[in-house]
Amino acid sequence: MLSVKRRLNNIELFKEETKKFRVIHDDKKLIHSFENLSNELFYEIFDYLDGYEIYQAFSNLNSRFQALLTCSSLRLKIDLRFHPEDILQYCSTYVVTPNKDRIISLRWSNLRDYKSGFTLFNIDSLFSRLESLTLGDIESNQLIPLLISLISLPRLYSLTINYDDDLKDISNIYQILLNFPMLKYNKLSFFSLESFIPLSRATTDQFSSIKYLVIDHCCSLDELIDILSYTPQLYRLTCKHVDESKKNIVKDTLNVIFNLTCISIAACYAEFDEVAMFLTTLSPQLELLRISTFRDVTYLDANRWERIISQHLHHLSTFEFKYEEPIDEDLEVSVYHERLNEFNSLFWMKRQWLFKIYIDTNFWENNVIVCSIFPYRPIQGNSHEERKNNESFNDILSQNIIEQSIIPNQQESFAYSKMLSETNQLIVIDLSYSEFDETFFDTIHPVLTTIQITYLNIMLRDIFIGALIDLVGCLPNLDSLVISSLSMIQPRCLSIEETRTFRLLSNNNKITKVNLKEMNDLAQVQFLLDLCSQMKYFEVDCTNGVSPENVVQFILMKNIKRTCNLRLLCLKILQTNMNIVDTLKSIIDFEQLCHNYTIQQIDTKIYLRLN
Repeated sequence: MLSVKRRLNNIELFKEETKKFRVIHDDKKLIHSFENLSNELFYEIFDYLDGYEIYQAFSNLNSRFQALLTCSSLRLKIDLRFHPEDILQYCSTYVVTPNKDRIISLRWSNLRDYKSGFTLFNIDSLFSRLESLTLGDIESNQLIPLLISLISLPRLYSLTINYDDDLKDISNIYQILLNFPMLKYNKLSFFSLESFIPLSRATTDQFSSIKYLVIDHCCSLDELIDILSYTPQLYRLTCKHVDESKKNIVKDTLNVIFNLTCISIAACYAEFDEVAMFLTTLSPQLELLRISTFRDVTYLDANRWERIISQHLHHLSTFEFKYEEPIDEDLEVSVYHERLNEFNSLFWMKRQWLFKIYIDTNFWENNVIVCSIFPYRPIQGNSHEERKNNESFNDILSQNIIEQSIIPNQQESFAYSKMLSETNQLIVIDLSYSEFDETFFDTIHPVLTTIQITYLNIMLRDIFIGALIDLVGCLPNLDSLVISSLSMIQPRCLSIEETRTFRLLSNNNKITKVNLKEMNDLAQVQFLLDLCSQMKYFEVDCTNGVSPENVVQFILMKNIKRTCNLRLLCLKILQTNMNIVDTLKSIIDFEQLCHNYTIQQIDTKIYLRLN
């Protein structure tokens, strides 16, 4: 709060100072009165600069700037990473060493890449104002002695370490770190496929002041619990990789951390039973939980998550859950896959936590199916126009859901329908691998048919129509289809089975709402009209070479039998076509394309309602 007030005061000060600026034209020579700025404003500017940059720019200019640089009020932030050897030596000799007592932030990398015998300053008790220290690629023989000397620094609040050495010393390193008296933020990073942190549990007098802990390395759940026994004041916990426990966890030995409100685990391989015990015992005040899991299908039990949250995590407001499973020969439907539909119950809707599934295949990486729960957020896009386009499509979905809603309260019904319009989604990021593997859709079909997917969002560009046919065939409950772009250029001919499936799907699918975001060929429109015979709402992009007039004529004249269910046609147009409504009305009336209709324009969209 004080920092905010200070900055606001400096903004006012800056406004006053700018009034003092004079730009003097003397024989076409432009002179700026930069030196007229106050000392306070210079110190505010220096707060945004690295210490080396300050000295390089202002030292030896004149007596006034020299006094500013030597004043005890100047707080220096030094970043020694990524500098060549000569600059590094200059910083050490002329910037750091004479100013140790004024440095508040220091970033320091390992010196192994420099010449042998190259030395810098020592980090010692003279760094009396040091608040933040970052150490990069440091080895054990350097780190442990350094940590011992750092314990005495009275204002060291933040310590970030990238460790690059034998893991046998990790336990000793943690023992030292957890004894720092003033430390509030600690991050320890190192690479290891396995964990080995034989840290003993904290005794009654071994407590750390750390509030923000980032464990940027692999550790088992029991090792994590041992580390947390030292941190009763912890507020936020972030873990990179948590493995299953190496020893049994006894619930009665878990210490409650009442201040712990945020937990993030980027990769969790621990058993769900252990994690459930960990969450329900350790952090009753938890407000935010982010957790990503892999392969263990027991995490897909929506009812169990509901019990954990409703009975133990009463303050949880943000829940982000991701489950990732490879698409391979081992992918099988289980009872837990069937329970995924429970993530759409009223419990999740009331909390505005949405359930979505992603498919991402890449020929060079693993092909995965991802199930996720995350908080509802307003639609984001690259532009205001894109957001409005997405919102209008979802409004159509919401209105349709309201009509079918069983919730008596109208306001609650609208909120519920808004959630449903963005949940039950299958989002396809990449399907390139499916073109080379004919068994791909056979593999994912059992899983997708188990889940009641009603909304298919294909984000990849130019999906092959054969892949789209196969995908729609896996989704018997599909109601809404969004396609970024449809490729009519076939990488291969449709198989006999795909052709048969297409004919069957065109008569039996339940798709009523379609959005084609990019269209450059009327053949794309024709394909979707043939595929989605039950279509009631059709949104088409008309900004890429095909005019709105041609689209209207094509749909209403040449496809009259296929559009008998169509009630609303939405055309996205260019800014240059903003006065096209009268033209469209003339075409419709002259050619008698339809008799009962209304047409209106909202921004860059034309809405043609067929009565």
